[in-house]
Amino acid sequence: MTDAPLLTPDFDVWPIGRRPTAVALTGTDVVVTWTDASTSRFDIWWLIDNSPMPEHINRATREATLDLSTLPDDFHATAATVEPSGALYVTWSHGIASSRYHPGWLAAHAYDGGGFVADDRPTPIAWGADTMAEPPSFDGSAILEDDTTLEAWLTAVAVYGFGRLRGVSTAPDTVNTVARHIGTVRETNFGRVFDVRSKVDPDSNAYTALELTPHVDLPTREYQPGLQILHCLENTAPGGEAVMVDGLRIARFLVEHEPETYRILTTERFTFQNRSKTSDYRWLSPVIVLDPTTNAPVEVRIAGFLRGPTDLPADRTGPAYRALRRIFALSRDPRFQIRYGYRPGDLVLFDNRRLMHGRAAFDPSAGSRWLQGIYLERDELHSRLRILRRNARARTAVATA
Repeated sequence: MTDAPLLTPDFDVWPIGRRPTAVALTGTDVVVTWTDASTSRFDIWWLIDNSPMPEHINRATREATLDLSTLPDDFHATAATVEPSGALYVTWSHGIASSRYHPGWLAAHAYDGGGFVADDRPTPIAWGADTMAEPPSFDGSAILEDDTTLEAWLTAVAVYGFGRLRGVSTAPDTVNTVARHIGTVRETNFGRVFDVRSKVDPDSNAYTALELTPHVDLPTREYQPGLQILHCLENTAPGGEAVMVDGLRIARFLVEHEPETYRILTTERFTFQNRSKTSDYRWLSPVIVLDPTTNAPVEVRIAGFLRGPTDLPADRTGPAYRALRRIFALSRDPRFQIRYGYRPGDLVLFDNRRLMHGRAAFDPSAGSRWLQGIYLERDELHSRLRILRRNARARTAVATA
């Protein structure tokens, strides 16, 4: 045992609340007793896999260097003690360097009797017109410097699928600056930043003044973009009201009221295809995509103007189209829609795999309308939220030291 600073395998700062008071070796488990008299079991393989020691993890790259496959099957803990600091100290067999575990980190990650859940993403809350009147909105005038607002905004997107900033600069390419403040952007055949305005020779219905029925962008891709940002620079044209629909809410409605429609939309593969002059993207997928572990709906893939021929057996084609037409109809049902206008300086970030978005037709001859858009992945949002929380914990630790 040493007096060296306590390390954590995630390089994070963890407050110390309850801490170990006793420890025992039981078979392949290290059993910890906490200050509140509760106990937690830690499998030895879990402990060595999460060892924070320099012999087991590269402290520069922050990546593991210990190859578990090189350890023998009879690898085990030879002793375990609780240090005065509350750290758990474990010595290992076969000459493997000992490990010390930070009590705050260990308590936060106690998977047995501690409530630790590896999936730390906020739990989504489905909504409809009865519970949501407009996008959750925040002051975006200082979004690049205001981490408190940034975290609240991104959390709203994680929970509700979207969030709006108001008062953002209307300078062109601001959407790129804000997106890069979240994480890495995703470039597509429409470029890095795309202009949503009426064009003379459009390659998408979005670049016309037509109504856009509720849809997700790029369902024609194997991995459709997880997030989209739309930023309003100009809007004096009448019409063009934005529409948002929560795909999770519709999926839950179908589970409860129309299970056969739900079954078809979650099992039959539909063809999504674009017909661009310069690209030909196609993908086959159910309209409602389920989590393979929980079987819960996690994604919708739908765009009425990006369909291709299906190859289903004849006796399943008719029912598949009836189910498809039904979800189209539900996406236009006012019970599931919210509508709102864009004013210059509005910037909306939304989950493109969960929410369907659309717009009413507008009159480009009676005013200007200019939005800029950009794509990111969901991973970027959750990574940024974790970093924001990590920084907040570090500030708290310094303030209370």
